[in-house]
Amino acid sequence: MSEKLENFIKSNKPDFDNYEVPAGLWDKLDKQLDEHCKAQEKLNRRIKFYNFSRIAAIFIVVLAFGFLWGKYQKEEAIKLENINPVYAAKEVQFSSLIADKRAELKDLKKVDPQLYQTFKEEQTKLDEEYKLLKKELLTSPNQDRIVKAMIRNLQSQIDLLNQQLNITKEVKQFKATENETTI
Repeated sequence: MSEKLENFIKSNKPDFDNYEVPAGLWDKLDKQLDEHCKAQEKLNRRIKFYNFSRIAAIFIVVLAFGFLWGKYQKEEAIKLENINPVYAAKEVQFSSLIADKRAELKDLKKVDPQLYQTFKEEQTKLDEEYKLLKKELLTSPNQDRIVKAMIRNLQSQIDLLNQQLNITKEVKQFKATENETTI
C-alpha cells in the first residue's frame, strides 16, 4: 500500500507543487481546534454539574426521608409518663408483675399442656386488646381515658393470671392426692 502511495506522489509531484496552501489555513485549523476544545470543556462541565446535581438530589431525598422517619418515630413514641406519670408508674409495676406470673405459669406447660394452651389463649386476647389501646392512644384526643382503659386491662391481666395460678395449684394438688390414693 505504501508503494502505491509513493508512486502516486512521485507521478503527481508537479501538480502538488502548483498549488500552495491558502494563507490562513493553519490559523483556521488552530481556531477550529480551540473551539472544539472549548466545546469539549463546556460539555465536561455540564456532565460534572449533572453528576453533582444527581448526588445532591439523592442526598436531599435521603435527608428528607430521614427527617420524616424520625418525625414518625417521635410521634409513635408518645410516652405514657408524658400523659400521666402516675399511670406510667402503675404500668411498669403491673407489667413486671404480669411477667413474673407468666413465668410461674410456664411450669404448667410440662404438667398439663392443653390447659396451658387454653390459659395462653385467654392471655393473648387481653394482650391484643392492650396493644389496640396503645395504638389508639396515639390518635385519641382523650388520652387520659385511653390510659385508664390500659391500666384496667393490665389489672384484668393480673386478675386472670392469679385465677390461672390458683387453678394450676388446684390441679397440682389434685394430681398429688390422686397419686397418693393410687399407691
